[in-house]
Amino acid sequence: MMISVNKAFYLSAFSIFSLAFVKGQNKVPFGVVKAEEGYANVRVHKDNYRKIVDKIRMRKGDVFVYVKPAPGETEWIWIKYPEKQDEDKPFVRYETLDKEGMVNKERIAYIDQLPAYTPSKSKNGKSMIFTDNSDPKVPTAQRSKVVIDVYPSNAGYRKKEKDAEGKILTIDKIKPWGIGNDLPEGMTEIKSIRVQQPGRGSVFVREAIKNMFQPTMDFNNVAVTALDNDNIFLYMTNGSGEYRYTTLWTIKKGRVISQIIYHNPE
Repeated sequence: MMISVNKAFYLSAFSIFSLAFVKGQNKVPFGVVKAEEGYANVRVHKDNYRKIVDKIRMRKGDVFVYVKPAPGETEWIWIKYPEKQDEDKPFVRYETLDKEGMVNKERIAYIDQLPAYTPSKSKNGKSMIFTDNSDPKVPTAQRSKVVIDVYPSNAGYRKKEKDAEGKILTIDKIKPWGIGNDLPEGMTEIKSIRVQQPGRGSVFVREAIKNMFQPTMDFNNVAVTALDNDNIFLYMTNGSGEYRYTTLWTIKKGRVISQIIYHNPE
């Protein structure tokens, strides 16, 4: 059963990498609601920044993309965020952000500035392991981990749909990321992502990693951070050049629940 949402989403011309953003963030433009009350209100505007037409309540752990400081405001930032589905689904992939508005800076955190898991690689070099070492009193075997397995791709054997110019539109009916007209020699892809937590854990559903090609193995471009034990975030910047893309997965209570992905060429 397909449970992902697939829509064309290109943020390459978007203003998320503005000077204001660089001052507030280090690597990626993702933020998360951290409010202790469990929610944050997003002020929705129309025609101008001062006319508030609605307020949307975002829950603790909900993610968004930072755009810029809100015009004329010092305590508010402008964000884009996905429109919630009418019904709860086990997992959803967002390739477009349909909503935007202002949220108070005191009620959010930047994901790349949250406490980070410690990265390492497996002996065969094909897996990246991120371990929560924040509490040295917890035995090593009981610490939370996120493991990303990267292997050579078998996309060459899968069904492809191309446009008139030869660009690959879909592989097995799903949009590919990190490639163009051809499959690069030695191409890799994410084979699995596993979450290990005491008393809980899971393997990412297939829809959450489908057609994620040319994943980075550089720890400068991938990280796992956590708001708390129930809200963990994995972000990666993969591919290169024209086909670079950035993605973030939200892991709640040991299971992946959503993914935001967008194209941001170098």
